[in-house]
Amino acid sequence: MEPLLGVKIGCLFALLALTLVCGLIPICFKWFQIDAATGRHHRVLSLLGCTSAGVFLGAGFMHMTAEALEGIESEIQQFVMQDRK
Repeated sequence: MEPLLGVKIGCLFALLALTLVCGLIPICFKWFQIDAATGRHHRVLSLLGCTSAGVFLGAGFMHMTAEALEGIESEIQQFVMQDRK
């Protein structure tokens, strides 16, 4: 096995472990449980939830926009070629 491939696989597993650990940390703290939230605490958790939803929606739309623009370009080129004939 090449050394670079070993480093890539090691980084992959390190990233997986780090993501899992950081993702599971909020489960351990009562502060992050929305059932126990009141007042300002509830608003902060709601804001964090809305922010994360916005990040995922934005990433999804940006991903779809690139593909849509690529499809539009090919359609325009086909239309121009048909117009020339």
